[in-house]
Amino acid sequence: MYLLKLVDGTNPIDNSRLSEDDAANNERIKKCFLYIAQVLDSRIGSVGTCDTKSDKTTVSRKSRAKKSFYITSEQIANIKIRQEPCLISELVKSVNEAAECNDCKKLVAKTVNDWLVDEGYLKTTTNARGQCQRDITVKSSEIGISSRQGMGAFGPYPIVMYSEQAQKYIVAHMAAIIERVQESKEE
Repeated sequence: MYLLKLVDGTNPIDNSRLSEDDAANNERIKKCFLYIAQVLDSRIGSVGTCDTKSDKTTVSRKSRAKKSFYITSEQIANIKIRQEPCLISELVKSVNEAAECNDCKKLVAKTVNDWLVDEGYLKTTTNARGQCQRDITVKSSEIGISSRQGMGAFGPYPIVMYSEQAQKYIVAHMAAIIERVQESKEE
């Protein structure tokens, strides 16, 4: 239970939140704590109810931190590609549906968009309100990414659309996208 609380960023002694600069709040250390907790759990059985100073806490298998997103090549082949242009969130939803049985964290649109920015297919701009947004680059059309203008409460904004070609490109590079996620977590 103590290790799982540390993974969650909680001091197991007094249930306070760990500070950002606390050594136990380091992502690599948290992964080690989680691994050790899983090994101990497999050796001694399911973690049950444990008494703490403040209350009784039950830690179940479902409450543990999930593994980082991953997807197999067979699952990648089963990702539904839309024939009409779609939003990145719709493509990411299809990816997550294909990887649903993996019991891992979900892929998020930001991860894919960040990878596309790194590859030069998207750029990050700042709107009039100082908020970051994604927009197309000269290179975007090479893979079928386009933009149309949307109108919101605070004025116009770009809506990035992903053609069938762009969706296939992203799915074909899923391993590179996942690798980028792993590298960013290690830094």
